[in-house]
Amino acid sequence: MFLILNNKIIFFVLFIIALYIIIYIVSKIECKLCKINTFYVKNDKNHAKTSIIFISDFHNKKFKNDYNDLIDDIISLNPEYIVLGGDFVDFSTFQSRQNNVKYKRTLLFINKLCEKFYKKDHSKDYNLKGIFFGFGNHELRLKTRTDNSYLSDVYKQLINTLYDNNIKILDDTTYVLNDGITLSGMSLYEGYYSNLFEKNILKSHIEQNIIDNYFNGIDRDRFNIMVFHKPDYCEDFIDYGFDLVLSGHNHGGLINFPFIGPIFSPDLKLFPKYNSGQYTYKNKNVIITSGIGEHFIKLRVNNNPEICLININ
Repeated sequence: MFLILNNKIIFFVLFIIALYIIIYIVSKIECKLCKINTFYVKNDKNHAKTSIIFISDFHNKKFKNDYNDLIDDIISLNPEYIVLGGDFVDFSTFQSRQNNVKYKRTLLFINKLCEKFYKKDHSKDYNLKGIFFGFGNHELRLKTRTDNSYLSDVYKQLINTLYDNNIKILDDTTYVLNDGITLSGMSLYEGYYSNLFEKNILKSHIEQNIIDNYFNGIDRDRFNIMVFHKPDYCEDFIDYGFDLVLSGHNHGGLINFPFIGPIFSPDLKLFPKYNSGQYTYKNKNVIITSGIGEHFIKLRVNNNPEICLININ
């Protein structure tokens, strides 16, 4: 009996080790295979249309060929607008204690992306009308660490890079893309993001009056897009009147098993409601990208990094 029990324990341990090795190898491969996903959203308010590239959760990721292949993929889609949806830097609580943050690859990517799009000899061939940058929780941590001179300097360097490249910042602001479509971005503060290593009060909802304080109503004759990094609050924005919400943050649920679906988010929330893909709520649309990089738990199984092409027509 004791021998049988020992054999079962040994078998279980070997199974766990084998499963870990398989997941590790698959994840290593998938993290390098970026795909393009196309989404279609109907504008039932007016005749305005546009195309948007949406990328989120870059996390200072290293790509082969110094991002040239990635940028060529983006250029080949010839969008009118590019939205960078937050968490482009990689900043953890541990790194803040070490007075460090990973961000230089992010700046390289942004500079090269704009350099390729805005080259004089090619600009006439592109439809690009603007690039926008929204804040995720990693940028918000940088923004609020004003007591640390190093982190403050990193934040200034990021902002200056965006300004130098004529990238508009979606920090509690709204831009009119054309007569029929607006693009808004909301940052708020870290209390809306759970953090395993810091004590904070996680907000379950964004109250309608808080949204109203920032935007003072929206023109409901226009098609209104909201960029907010964490998808848990997408329903609050649609309740307020936005027609499309763009989010990231959950990295596609990290591990996506057949018949089970995504398992958990980077902050270890099991079976999150919104992971990646296109959802509808009250006949409005939510598009969540699985992101392009990894952070903290560097796993991707059946869950490739992605570039999202969103056609509004």
